[in-house]
Amino acid sequence: MKQQSGNGAVQRTTVAAPQAARPAGRGMIPLSRRGFMGGALAMGALGTPLAPARAAGGEKFTVILDWLLNVNHAVLFAAQECGAFTRAGLDVELISPSDPDSPSRLVMAGQADVALGYGTQINLLVDRGLRLLRFGTLIDRPINVIAAMGNGSIRNLADLKGRRVGISVSGVEESLLAAMLHSVGLSISDVTVTKVNYQMVTALLTNRIDAAIGAYRNAEVLEIEQTSGVAPVIFAPEDHGVPMYDELIVLTRQDLRNDPRMARFVAAIAQGREALVAHPDDMRRAFVARHPEQDTPILEKAWAMTIGWIPESPGHLDTARYEAFEKFCLSYGVISKLAPLDSFAMETGA
Repeated sequence: MKQQSGNGAVQRTTVAAPQAARPAGRGMIPLSRRGFMGGALAMGALGTPLAPARAAGGEKFTVILDWLLNVNHAVLFAAQECGAFTRAGLDVELISPSDPDSPSRLVMAGQADVALGYGTQINLLVDRGLRLLRFGTLIDRPINVIAAMGNGSIRNLADLKGRRVGISVSGVEESLLAAMLHSVGLSISDVTVTKVNYQMVTALLTNRIDAAIGAYRNAEVLEIEQTSGVAPVIFAPEDHGVPMYDELIVLTRQDLRNDPRMARFVAAIAQGREALVAHPDDMRRAFVARHPEQDTPILEKAWAMTIGWIPESPGHLDTARYEAFEKFCLSYGVISKLAPLDSFAMETGA
């Protein structure tokens, strides 16, 4: 995620009032996170609203997404669509960052109340001095995997020895890769690490790399299968030496720890999940009606997969999980020291 864009400011978008469903567009920008980012930047669309008009009269509450609109934000869309944010008394504004490295820093600078982030990166950010606080979870398990083409010669993780492995984000992903290789008796020096940025799927399909870490199960993995006609071989971090972690989390800054809006936001997310579980197809159709560019051949499957990863209690903090992953980060040199868990993560009642 190294797409730079000047000063890292956000573009606020004016959200139109609800419209009638528009015809769904097919064969458009892939659902792939990187494909969507690349296409959106090419079109100059740096921000995408997740829902129709924000509720007037509530307390303003600004959320910086981790990325441009994608299926991982389904529960936020549902919370808007079903009126959960309105009932919570929140006038929620959801904003896509112009630089995907900037959300946590924008929160720290007071330009937003909340940012979405990754469970793999919270320890690194805190170690670098950002006084961030995790207070909620949107996806409660790893969805990042190592993927290889299903019609190739890689059948197990040990087959990566001597191969080219693509990587999108230096730092934490390299540590995940090292741990996974270690689980089968290899080291990171046994592979050639190649930076592929947003071109992971293309690099795999054209055999420029043999495998890639950073593929999401509900995005690149499905895209590869759709494009090649063969399901890729995937290796999950939690099965190969990496402790369980929350993939997508909700962050604020320390001085907002006791802000009552945080608990109300978490409660609204829980209601959004309930709406998704009760009416998954209706919510998906509403999502496509607002954002027809998202209606790809893999959306229906990705939507169903993602709903299953949204926690019933988004404010719950699994202390054992977070402590284990922090120790993992220390052991692989991602962080320089351990920090008390309550200094960067909290349980939030929903």
